[in-house]
Order: sequence, then C-alpha cells, then structure tokens
Amino acid sequence: MEMEQGQINDGALSIASTQTWNTFLSRTSVSSLSSAAFSNPHLTGRANGLDEVLNTVKALSLRRIPYEEIERQDVVGEGETFVVERCVVRNQILAIKHLKTNLSPDDSVFRRRIQSVILELRIMRHAPLRSHPNILTVFGYGWNMGASRIAPYLLVQYAPYGTLRQYLQHTKPETSITQKEILIGDVAAATSALHLCGIIHGDIKLDNVLIFHSWDRPSKSIAKISDFGHSLVVTGSEDSERYLKYGGTFMLVLTSPPFLLRR
Repeated sequence: MEMEQGQINDGALSIASTQTWNTFLSRTSVSSLSSAAFSNPHLTGRANGLDEVLNTVKALSLRRIPYEEIERQDVVGEGETFVVERCVVRNQILAIKHLKTNLSPDDSVFRRRIQSVILELRIMRHAPLRSHPNILTVFGYGWNMGASRIAPYLLVQYAPYGTLRQYLQHTKPETSITQKEILIGDVAAATSALHLCGIIHGDIKLDNVLIFHSWDRPSKSIAKISDFGHSLVVTGSEDSERYLKYGGTFMLVLTSPPFLLRR
C-alpha cells in the first residue's frame, strides 16, 4: 500500500539506495546537502505540550483523521512511547500509534513523549524524506479524548510482515542470504538519506525495521525504518565539534580521531 506524499524539486540529486534491488532508486531526491538539512530552528526547538503538536501538524499540513472513523483491531507492537494497533480507515489497513499516557509522578515523562511525537512527525514529513521508499509514511493524526489525558495518535503504514525480527524468525525463516542483503541495503539507503539531512536515527535495530510486500523485487519484500522519536539532529554548527539535539538535550559529539580511538 503506497500513497504519494508530494513531489520534490525538479533537477534534484537522486539518492541511490544500493546496487541491489531497490524500488525506484531515484524516487526520493535532495537538491543538495544544505537544502536537505533538517536545521530550521522552528523544527528543532523544544516541544513541551499539546499546543506544539497542533502547531506542528498545521505547519506540516498533516490530515486530521477523527477517532470515530478508525476501526481498531489487534495490538501489533509496543515501545517506550507508543502502543501500536492495526486498524482500518476508509477501507484501508493502517497502523495507529497511541501515545502512552500512563500517569507518572513526574510529568516530564509525558513531555518527553510529546517531544518524541513531534520529532517523529517532522522527520517523516521532511520534504526530502517523506516519499523515500525505505522510510515509513505517516498519513494523519488525531486526538484520543478517552484516555487518562488528552493524547495525540498517529496513523502510519501498516507492515503486514511485521518487524524485521518477526520476518526472519517467523514469517520467512528460510530467507536467503541474497534476500537479507537486499533488506540490509534498504536500511542502509534510509540511513544514508537521514544522514544527508543531518539526522541520526539513534536506535536502528531489528524491531525498528518494518517489512512490506513488494512485487518488483526478488525477495518480494521491502524494508522501511520507523520510530524516529529519539533521533539526533545536527544543528548545522560549522565548528569541528558538532552539537546534536537528542530529546531536547544538547550533546557534544567529539569527532577527532584520538577520541574515536579511545572509544
């Protein structure tokens, strides 16, 4: 299930995913590193509440899908920030990501999760990334009024084959080395595109890679990375020491060779 999310500027430089079987190698493009950079202060600033979620979805022109239009089905996953369910919206199978709202004595937990929601939205809707074949697509958002507190939810592509871990262990345990290499190439393609935009995913693992059906590949499957809420965003500093933002906290990353050797 693919939905086109817009066009990138003409004459842009194609991001080649791998030299293996990728779906439309030049489908996602960036004009240059500077224009692709995820460096707008409005997009990388702190987010502390639901009002910032509203500002974000408005700035990104994201469609609101009312809760009553969603037919919830099985739970398919759970992480630190979301509980994910399969659902049906207007005869389409999607995944709904419910923000966790379990009460905590420290309200900073909820604020941190709100920050993750906003960062995830901004990355998936970032123009050079939102049509990339190896990055999960977000279709809409909404508000859950029935939880312990008002909380946003996201509607994204549903992965019928589950995570890469589930795919390798249960769905297709007989997957060949060549097919695995193709899926690894998909992950590398998405990671490369993120890096061109100054974004470091920060949590690439089997459980954050989702597998979809694809007719035009030998493996009949394609991998897409997901869960961008804990990504690192390069602020664009021209110094040799780059500052990164991780969940609203600045981190100094030392890139000199002696430091790397000591690590």
